[in-house]
Amino acid sequence: MSIDFMVGGYFTAPTSQTYQVVLQAKPDLFYLENVTSWGDASAVTAVTSNWEKGLADGAAFIQTQAVTTNILSSGVLTSGGFTFVDTSNPPVFAALATSGTDIDKTTYVVTMSDTGTIAVGDWVRLYSTTAMLQVSSYAFQVTAVTTNTSITLGYMASGGQVMAADATAGFVQKFIPNKMYPRWAYIAAISKATQAVINFTGKNDYTVGENISFRVPTQFGMSEMNNKVGRVLAVTNSATVSSITVDINSSGFTTFAFPTSAVAAAGVSQAVAVPASSGVVPLNGSATVPLNPPGTNLLDAFDNRNQFVMDIGAGVLTEAASVYNWRAIKYNEYTAGP
Repeated sequence: MSIDFMVGGYFTAPTSQTYQVVLQAKPDLFYLENVTSWGDASAVTAVTSNWEKGLADGAAFIQTQAVTTNILSSGVLTSGGFTFVDTSNPPVFAALATSGTDIDKTTYVVTMSDTGTIAVGDWVRLYSTTAMLQVSSYAFQVTAVTTNTSITLGYMASGGQVMAADATAGFVQKFIPNKMYPRWAYIAAISKATQAVINFTGKNDYTVGENISFRVPTQFGMSEMNNKVGRVLAVTNSATVSSITVDINSSGFTTFAFPTSAVAAAGVSQAVAVPASSGVVPLNGSATVPLNPPGTNLLDAFDNRNQFVMDIGAGVLTEAASVYNWRAIKYNEYTAGP
């Protein structure tokens, strides 16, 4: 059987021990090798692992290094392995209940006895958040995970919104967002300043010079921002802060604040930002001077940014900071002749 494609590369495992490899199509085989620890006397760890088309999500075949003579023991994982994802048609994840102190009103640490497959960088949606209904149906990106103990919604926390009470119950559902563009971003906070800063609940993909419009329901207070269009002057996407600065003077606006849980119980739309138009790419290092000749931020009115991704879990990335080689192979598909 001939090979349709074979691609490969290497990466250093992050501290979260999860990683995503972008592929050109769904492979038939995927191999992973820990090149740092192979033959290391102190490293009794998974040194090779692989995925085959047809395996369940999170599964993997692994070989674990037992001693420095390179004797290997084989095993099978049912979780923490490989999951192939087409972001235009992602899998559906089960909802997981909060527990204990549930959701902290200031730090947005969500306590959970079962965190499932949620990892740092994943998106989750909250719902049925008793006593904190104003965040129900909002989407958040996860910044920290303590397995089967808690997850942290750090981008929301960095916005500085403090709710009236902790949630006493709720559900968390992981999801993989579709990457069709333009798309909206959920607003966590809006500052009152000569150049307004808008914080989001997860990383944003806006660009300097792009024009952004805002939908701020009256229940969020800053109704003056509703339907306004601003030009992006700066973009921040750190480990815990996602924000843009726009050329809108909000210093005289009323204060932005999430509605109470009681108000949200009657029904309220989310506060979001949406791309309005491309704008002009500014000169490098300047927020106001355009490129010459000019360039535009958006390539098209509708941009398909979806990807094929191999999601690699902590069950096979057993050592943070180790270097891993990977290879993806797809075979040509032939049918029997007449």
